[in-house]
Amino acid sequence: MIRVQETIPLKVSGLSSFLVYSQYNQELINLIKSLDTAYFHKKLTAWEIPVTSLCKFLDAATFLDNIELTLLEDSEVAPGAQPNLVNSEISNFRVKPFEHQIDGINFLLQHPKALLLDSMGVGKSNQIIWTAETLHRRGLIDHCLIICGVNSVKQNWKKEIQKFSTESCIVIGEKMKKNGEVSATPLSISERVEQLSRPIDEFFVIINVESLRDDRIINALTKSSVNKFGLIAVDEIHRVATKSSQQGANLLKLTSEFKIAATGTLLTNSPISCYVPLAWTENDHAILTNFKSQYCTFGGFNNSQVIGYKNLDLLKEELDSCSIRRTLADVRDDMPKKTVYTELVELSEEHRKFYDAIKEGVKEEADKIQLNSSNLLALTTRLRQATACPGILTTQDIMSSKIERCVELVEDLVEQGEKVVVMSNFKEPLYKLATLLEKYKPLVNTGDFPDETISRNVDQFQNDTNTKVFLGTHARVGTGLTLNAAAYLICLDTPFTYSSFAQSCDRIYRVNNTRPAFITVLVGKDTIDERVAEIIETKKDLSDYVVDNIDNSLSSLKDELLQIIKNL
Repeated sequence: MIRVQETIPLKVSGLSSFLVYSQYNQELINLIKSLDTAYFHKKLTAWEIPVTSLCKFLDAATFLDNIELTLLEDSEVAPGAQPNLVNSEISNFRVKPFEHQIDGINFLLQHPKALLLDSMGVGKSNQIIWTAETLHRRGLIDHCLIICGVNSVKQNWKKEIQKFSTESCIVIGEKMKKNGEVSATPLSISERVEQLSRPIDEFFVIINVESLRDDRIINALTKSSVNKFGLIAVDEIHRVATKSSQQGANLLKLTSEFKIAATGTLLTNSPISCYVPLAWTENDHAILTNFKSQYCTFGGFNNSQVIGYKNLDLLKEELDSCSIRRTLADVRDDMPKKTVYTELVELSEEHRKFYDAIKEGVKEEADKIQLNSSNLLALTTRLRQATACPGILTTQDIMSSKIERCVELVEDLVEQGEKVVVMSNFKEPLYKLATLLEKYKPLVNTGDFPDETISRNVDQFQNDTNTKVFLGTHARVGTGLTLNAAAYLICLDTPFTYSSFAQSCDRIYRVNNTRPAFITVLVGKDTIDERVAEIIETKKDLSDYVVDNIDNSLSSLKDELLQIIKNL
């Protein structure tokens, strides 16, 4: 008798697998070994095979012996599932969630270890914040650990928590100056370990994924007796979706009762990239070798190269069982028609040193001259160039941190099938982006090109489904054009005036839009960008004074511009 029993997967992929029990039979063993995937459990004295191999196995095994097949009973409730939000809990949030966000929070409560796959702009971070708050208020968790897959977004998480949550937060590795400001130089790994080893008062604890490369950090997170992380959320988990990397391997060591793996990039584009998110959230129990065998076709030298994929329907079922995904199109009736989001970008050490050197030069020059509208504009422009693209000011090969982040955002959006527009005040960062994004054949639109070329590029971007990226300066494409084939605009920097910025935003935000428009403004942390962003956000239009030298406003406007330089 051959007993075949359906079970929750132990070492292979899928929503379920099958254990094969039998007395020793060499023909049966040969059959099992001929399957794409099989794993022998010594303690169970049984072979485990995936659902995808069941039909082949049964067809052949019927000629060897009688078969007894036992199936699992359906279960609709996930272990550890929590009740949905009630109105009193929603009313306690600092900001009222949209309906689709309430649905997302409820899904995360019902699926304690889940994947949040909403596209950019739908509000993944808010849903994670409110889910963590809910679990904390229900007395289920003490701390929420946020792991940033992209190092530069730690400050954005801090800002989002301060804006949308009533809970406190701390960024691990953040060094404070004596005046209370955050230092641009982070704490060392040893200092971060010490920080994690002490009791942490704050509820939200934010850390960058690069820190996970050090085993001391992992030990501090997993073996601490003073800080218990009941919920761990990994943002942009597709950035660490390789088990062979140190940070990917160490991520798999982090355990928690509640886990959220968040990414807007569809994982099914590469089945192997699904492994770490599924394995870490404990929705797939296969070892990596079996996972690859189940979803990859091998060939080439020694039959060791991945040449294709298979069983993708099974992988989709596995993802659907533990994930929720909404696009902007899905939630268009629930969202504001236009959302402007400011993302703080931490400058790399090299970029920071360059910016600080330019800043010191500007301060020294400002002390030697009498500031008027023309040289004031020149000095502030120099600082803005230093944040956008160091290559404008130096022959040294210094990569702009904002350009690096822009590339990441564009790649994620294009991989989701989206079109994206990128704008800057300066043409040089756009040419740099065009090189870095060469595989997408971006359309570049600056003052170097005639009107005919710009018009042709607009038509191509609007009508050609294969053209995904449109790059342009605010001055050249910020007015008069319709680019609403894209729902996303990324601004490497902004004009000085709110009216000009609004004009640029309106290129993708048109009256006939069928989807919400989502604008991301990249702001260099601890740079002049932050001061300019404040001016834009408060809608203080300084164009008359800065550009036309017409001082028809209050004298405080001039003082405010002067403070940009003097407060460096």
